[in-house]
Amino acid sequence: MRADGDLVITLVHGTWPRNVWRDVFLTAFYGKWPTRSFSRSLWFADGSEFRNRLSAELSKRGLSARISPFLWSGANSVRERDKAAQELAEHIRAKQLDHPGSIQVLIAHSHGGNVALRALDQPGVTGDEIFITTIATPFVEILPTKLLPAETLRIDVMVSLTTSVLIPHYAIAINNAYFPTLNPNVLSLIVALVCVLPFMLFFGLRARNTRTVDELVGLTSLSPSVRKHPLLVLRAVDDEAALTLAAATIGNRFSRLLERSSYKISVLIGFLFISLVVFILVLIAISIFWSLDDFMASASAFMTRFLGFLQPVSDFMAWAFKTRFLQFLQPAFSFEGFPAFARGLVLAFFAFLFLPGVFNSAYGRELLPIFQGCEINSQSAPDSIERQSEFQSESTSTNWGMVVTLHQEEARRGLRHGLYDHPQCAERIAGWLQSELASRAI
Repeated sequence: MRADGDLVITLVHGTWPRNVWRDVFLTAFYGKWPTRSFSRSLWFADGSEFRNRLSAELSKRGLSARISPFLWSGANSVRERDKAAQELAEHIRAKQLDHPGSIQVLIAHSHGGNVALRALDQPGVTGDEIFITTIATPFVEILPTKLLPAETLRIDVMVSLTTSVLIPHYAIAINNAYFPTLNPNVLSLIVALVCVLPFMLFFGLRARNTRTVDELVGLTSLSPSVRKHPLLVLRAVDDEAALTLAAATIGNRFSRLLERSSYKISVLIGFLFISLVVFILVLIAISIFWSLDDFMASASAFMTRFLGFLQPVSDFMAWAFKTRFLQFLQPAFSFEGFPAFARGLVLAFFAFLFLPGVFNSAYGRELLPIFQGCEINSQSAPDSIERQSEFQSESTSTNWGMVVTLHQEEARRGLRHGLYDHPQCAERIAGWLQSELASRAI
């Protein structure tokens, strides 16, 4: 190896490096991360099992290395990861100045892999090749989606139902319970003002979400220049982090399905109500142009035949509501329970509307209030070619990145996401570095 050509290896940890309890819930006791001193049990700490294995495997292959960790907040935040990427880029530039003939290597775990790739995409980063190894990294990219008119209309309709069903109902209930002497005109004015608030809040939230999505898209996209750096992707079978993100995606899709279902049921009930009103108006019109006695006789005969047709259904429902399992449904099918059923549908719609944000927050806390306008692309390996040019004739395919799935036949303790503890992890990294360096020396 050339003079001063040692490897300079920077270890980049992922989200909540000490675990979620110490870094989120018990920070008052353990202190806020990063700290100056930390346990050797952390994979990137000096004297850790991973670092000892890596140093030994590199030495076997005649490679010497200076190994040091890069610490960042470890927060589950897209903005924090971007901030860490900028700091890591400065860290890389400083290492290159301190060791001008050295070979820079980044070894990153979990979301640290996204930080590392983002750091190499920062302006001013040297054009020299930097070797990257990611360990159990969920490669996350936020993609914008267009808001269809039907989607926007559905939300506007449900907001209208909220103002017409929930707010007046609870306003009257509160007035009767606490302000029985309040002037009805004052109550009407208060209800009208309160009904305007949901529209104002949703319009403001929709505009804010659009701006936030645009920002997050920019913070998770990578330029084609990143693909010039050699990449090794190490992943595990049934990695818990990948499964958690997959579960979040499934929950996202399922909640959107329930949201649409509650909307369709609400619209159907609205049509039934309108049909009932039209039916009553038709009956009134018929009674005006028809003899009342003849009309009542015909209507009575029709209802007798109709009820006779429905008698089996009525008997079944009467039996069903007497059973223990369907007693809870009886209020919803009674006239008294209909308003409660309608209110429940409206509340269910909004619960399912915001539920995707809860699932998406697994990728970053900024996604919690976002209910429209984006999709999450999360994979165990990054795209090997720029998406925009993938199907263009002038695009050329690349073999960016070597992907290796580590499998251990013996049952192991702990989580598979801690792939740095895998016996072959350090060996694979050292072997890959030796192969890459040898190919460049030819």
